[in-house]
Amino acid sequence: MRIFEPQNRIEVMTPKGSGMIWLVTEYGHETDTLYTVIINDTGEFWQYTHKDIRAKNNLTYNREIKKD
Repeated sequence: MRIFEPQNRIEVMTPKGSGMIWLVTEYGHETDTLYTVIINDTGEFWQYTHKDIRAKNNLTYNREIKKD
């Protein structure tokens, strides 16, 4: 198991609203990576897999999410 704390917080959209990735937990190749996210509006901590979260726009890093 590996736990990674990103130095630069990554803003994401989750089913509970927008938040910031606080920790990334990798249990190995047999399981999904877990992202511990702090929800902006409530301060709650939730864990999501990669399929449940999406990165938000960030023009500083040239990341613009295109909508279909």
